[in-house]
Amino acid sequence: MWIAIISGIVTLVALIVLILKFKSDKLTIYNIKVCEAENELDALFEKKLSLLTSLQKALEERENDYQFKFAFDKENTESDSFKLNSILNKAYKELKEFLEEKRSYIPDDEVKQLLEELYNVDIECIATKNYYNDKTIILNNKINKFLNKLIAKFKHIPTREIYVDPVEEEFEILKKK
Repeated sequence: MWIAIISGIVTLVALIVLILKFKSDKLTIYNIKVCEAENELDALFEKKLSLLTSLQKALEERENDYQFKFAFDKENTESDSFKLNSILNKAYKELKEFLEEKRSYIPDDEVKQLLEELYNVDIECIATKNYYNDKTIILNNKINKFLNKLIAKFKHIPTREIYVDPVEEEFEILKKK
């Protein structure tokens, strides 16, 4: 009889350990996916910054009345991807507005190539932000459950912020009305 009780307790403990391991692995997998998306976004933001800087220089050389200058403080945005994203989106919007206003401006091949590459990087940023947001929402929802909250604290897995671009926010508000 004691053997049955001990084997039952051992089985129960083993089952609890397996459940905890399974939940821990799922949290770790989602955390890895979010971290990979963060790294991809950081690389894309750097590329977008580089392209915007190159475009700014190229347009300044070719256009006398070119007014596109975006303020960028690398030290303030180095650790804040959300702030960098906001600055880059604002600069890209200003560039598009400038090009819309200057309908007579015909870009040369270098500027065309930079604009096309910037457009592609921006599309890739949007897709990666959507992927990041989806995985972050799943991770945050999983972390907010009781047992997962304990596991997340033990494994030092924090909840994350999602990227909310002002245009998307305005669209959501209008959609609800």
